[in-house]
Amino acid sequence: MKAVKNIIPTLFTCLGLISGCISIVYSLQREMIVGAGVFIIIAAIFDFLDGFFARILNSVSDIGKQLDSLADVISFGVAPSMIVYRLIMFSLVETGLSVDRPGFNNALILYSAFIIVVFSALRLAKFNIDSRQKNYFIGLPTPASALLIASIGINSDIYFLPFEAKENVYNIYSLIFLIGLIIVICILLVSNVRMFSLKFKKLSFKDNGIRYLFLVISALIIILFGLRGLAPVIILYILLSLINNWFMKME
Repeated sequence: MKAVKNIIPTLFTCLGLISGCISIVYSLQREMIVGAGVFIIIAAIFDFLDGFFARILNSVSDIGKQLDSLADVISFGVAPSMIVYRLIMFSLVETGLSVDRPGFNNALILYSAFIIVVFSALRLAKFNIDSRQKNYFIGLPTPASALLIASIGINSDIYFLPFEAKENVYNIYSLIFLIGLIIVICILLVSNVRMFSLKFKKLSFKDNGIRYLFLVISALIIILFGLRGLAPVIILYILLSLINNWFMKME
């Protein structure tokens, strides 16, 4: 019976890892960035389910924690980095970049996307050795950063697919935006900012006001915009966490 209890969370972890790998494959294909984003979302669902069943089945184990982190590096580190890499490539292609010979400077810009992998791994390593992060997170959780990038990938078909020159100078997928995105995400991943978790110990509004507020607004955003609304949801999560931190310091 104990073996079965351990298998269920592990199965979901492995399914999440496979979803991350599929996302990477989709990123490598010319017109499948949207699919890459969708599979990161699927990986996030499996990541939630493995933790959920591990808790309710009381099957939390050291090997499960390590496997979960290793899977997260792929699904929430490498996979979103590949989406950013491809979006940077699309932006450079529109400016006349030769993909075969990008040159040193453009290569540096392209490969800067993989800094996200490094900071995601650092975030996960910090989480594994930090006993404080039980009721809240310190720094942006890797699934949240990955979902933000996934949503950006899902919205990318509006701008990049098929490969056509765009004259819109306000294109949010400009190099400035993408490099800025990398910097902000990496800083948030290893920051000391407290981010609230969605774990409910009690159901009272007094103890969970910020969680209920986040869930209600997020539900409205998703209903209105579907998966394309995930980016605003993650931004809302970050802003509410920052506001919550400010009020905690004021107390």
